[in-house]
Amino acid sequence: MDRLQQVGVQQLGDLKRVFTREWPKYCKEYYCLDTFLELYKKDDQLKDVQVYALPNLELGIFVIDHYQIFVGFLEAEQSESLFKESLLKFKLYGGEQFASMPKRYFNVANDIIQAKNLKLDLDCVTLSLVLSKEEALLFQVEPPAGFSLKPVDIDDAQVINDQWEWSEPDSLSVVRRQILAPDGLLAVLQVKTTYKRRGFGQLIVKEFARQEALLGRDTITEVVPENKASLGLFTKLGFKINDQCHWLMTEPPKGVR
Repeated sequence: MDRLQQVGVQQLGDLKRVFTREWPKYCKEYYCLDTFLELYKKDDQLKDVQVYALPNLELGIFVIDHYQIFVGFLEAEQSESLFKESLLKFKLYGGEQFASMPKRYFNVANDIIQAKNLKLDLDCVTLSLVLSKEEALLFQVEPPAGFSLKPVDIDDAQVINDQWEWSEPDSLSVVRRQILAPDGLLAVLQVKTTYKRRGFGQLIVKEFARQEALLGRDTITEVVPENKASLGLFTKLGFKINDQCHWLMTEPPKGVR
């Protein structure tokens, strides 16, 4: 069979369009590719990111190799076996993270991890949720008295990083670059403890989704099932569960952290 080949901006655009089928089934794959396409348009020498696909783009088989690994294919006869053959030829050393992966890819990814004698360090299950742009455009957003909404800028990065639940010593550079996660998710939603239970989380989600809708985009996010508060917030706003996802992290080689 053909091997995965690195693709450029034109092919990324063609590949992205493949995932408009059966919307919103493949919306995660679509927005993941869209995010990296926009990054490549700004910097065609994007550091530490490679996007691979089979030459027949209509199969939708792709792998994005970043500090996280994103994958996709269109469900069809033999697509899973072709995807598995492609991944078997892909170099994995341990320490990789299959990120935000719809459950239809789980069996193949798990088989590949075992075939390459890697050990699974984490399997986190999340719920993938989506809100249509049509619904988001109906939101009426009015901040409470004494407060205002404004776009986040680079000067806000330190504040966001300080409040971020998964903040690490070197995570500021990540926060500077993303509120929208690499795979297109609404991410880094956090409310200061002193301002909780005042509706600010809901306010921000509504305005974020409304702004995305003005750009012609649906809004996608993920929530761990145990986080009842966040799940309740999103479902109350009209987000629908679209899929179950997995975050699979493999153990790094000995001596590597």
